[in-house]
Parts: sequence; C-alpha cells; structure tokens
Amino acid sequence: MSGSLKLIDEEVVSSNTATVSLTGINSTYDVYKVVISGVKVSSDDAISIRVTKSGSADDSANYDEAKLYIKADASSTNGGAENQTQIDFTATVDADVAASSGNGVGYLFNFSNSSEYSYVSYESAHFQYNDNTVRGFIGGFVHTVASASDGVLFKTNTGQNITAGTFRLYGISK
Repeated sequence: MSGSLKLIDEEVVSSNTATVSLTGINSTYDVYKVVISGVKVSSDDAISIRVTKSGSADDSANYDEAKLYIKADASSTNGGAENQTQIDFTATVDADVAASSGNGVGYLFNFSNSSEYSYVSYESAHFQYNDNTVRGFIGGFVHTVASASDGVLFKTNTGQNITAGTFRLYGISK
C-alpha cells in the first residue's frame, strides 16, 4: 500500500472509559488504517472492535472472522466464527501489569461504499504476563451488511474499562 497517511481521528485514553470511537471515514480515501497502542484494561480482557454506522456501533450479529492466534510459548491455532456481534482485535490483555498492553494495526476496506460489505484485516500483539510470552492475532473480518460504515468502536470483550492507550485513524492517500 503506497501513499502517505493522513491523521483523521485520535483518542488518547488516560482514565477509565467503556468505549473508544474513531470516526470520520468517508469517500476521501479508499483505504483507512487504525493503530492502537499501549492499551490497558481494568480487568483481564480482550479488546474488541465493531464498525459504526452514522456514528453508532453496529452490534448486530453480522460479523464473520478468520484468524490465526499466535503464541510464542505454544502452538498457534486457527479460528473463525460467523454471525458474531463483535470481533476480538487483541487477545486477552493482563490488567495491572506494566509490561502488558494491547497493540494492533488494522486496514479498513470498502467502508464508505454503501453497496459493499466493510472488510478489516488486522494484526495485534501483546506481552502475556502470566505466561511470560508474546501473544497475538493475524486475521480479518467482514461486516456482512451492504451499507456505508463511518468508523470503528473499540471496547473490552466483557464490558471492563479501557484505562489507557492511544487510538488513531488514518486515511491512506490514493
């Protein structure tokens, strides 16, 4: 993917919050990029992602995924699921551990096209404190609704708070 990055939205979390939204996707760019770094949680939990429509997260059971769960200390495993209400963007991040934070990159395709599905390819990694190892995901998902998406929403998988982290949305110039 050639081209330069244009920062569209940035959210820096420094106190408890339930969700983080990144919006501003329109037809200006064909491909967008999200970057999360230093994400910490109030209780051990994964960071999940949903697309937004008109600024609101779509929590319908219309997410299909395929991913590889990579582990430095054990065999990697393939996974996939259909008709989910959200997608895990990171594996479980340990709470209250200085060395553990969620980090990841995703590329967003077809988001502004109202007659296509929205697709995301992503990779994430973090240090698993309890196992003293690195864990992460490589995968992708599709939101199986042909309508325009204007952003993404991040939250923990089970409703815990996000306590720290930087979340950025970029447009990739054509």
